[in-house]
Amino acid sequence: MHFIKKPIIMLAFVLLGLPMAGRAQYLFQLDPFFSYFTDKGRYEIGFHYGVLSFGEFAGTIPFGALGAGQGDTNIVHQYGLMNFGGYIGTSIPFKATGHISLFAMDIGLNFNSLTWPGLNMVYSDNEVTAPTPLLNATTMQIGLPIGVEWKVGCDAIETRRLAFSASFGAGILPQLSMTTLADAPDVKTNYGFNCAPYLKAEVGENLWLCTKFRFMATFGDVKLLDVNHALPGKTDGPFRVVSHGNVMLSWIIMPFSPGWRETAWWNTHDTYNQHDRLN
Repeated sequence: MHFIKKPIIMLAFVLLGLPMAGRAQYLFQLDPFFSYFTDKGRYEIGFHYGVLSFGEFAGTIPFGALGAGQGDTNIVHQYGLMNFGGYIGTSIPFKATGHISLFAMDIGLNFNSLTWPGLNMVYSDNEVTAPTPLLNATTMQIGLPIGVEWKVGCDAIETRRLAFSASFGAGILPQLSMTTLADAPDVKTNYGFNCAPYLKAEVGENLWLCTKFRFMATFGDVKLLDVNHALPGKTDGPFRVVSHGNVMLSWIIMPFSPGWRETAWWNTHDTYNQHDRLN
């Protein structure tokens, strides 16, 4: 009663409460966090090919032809290679930032493959070359990217009303690398593990099936191959191969996006608050 008799205090209380009520009304309504793990509409698969992996060869190579007896030299040779692979993952919303935007945890499983060609280098005529047959190494990488991203648009709130989407994020990529040197049975497969930071950005469209293009870059050195002896008939050695990171451009599809429930403004569900009915 005393509160009602003081209109200025009451008015101030109401006005201060309005922004909070209004904001809650316009935020996308989130479900319990762990329920999204069973939401197949958020799962996605992707493929990438032909984008760069950076690394270096550092080691001892012969002057002239192998076995020519002209001595050795040490070099560091930079690589920029194409890679290819695949991805499967999902996003778990945890903080709404608007009608159609939110923060989400990004969780996935990433596969990547690349080949390091011409490791049997020689130094001849003031240049480094690799005679045939080439000594190549192949690296297979399996990673578990875990990060946070800000999402806006159709895939953020699982709606078919919106035609486009975008997201930006960062995180870490715990990654196991397995590198095998071809035609060198005495060299065992080398294993390397690192946790690489990554940045990502993507844009998408939703006509019938939601598809997206994703740019992702990882950073950090990891030793992939370490050969501490000569390989007869191939190279004098020793040498090592180190990866500096990957740049991947992926094509992502959300196979269950045609099952998103909302399709147009005249239906009975409000896109921005799936728990409310329109009257």
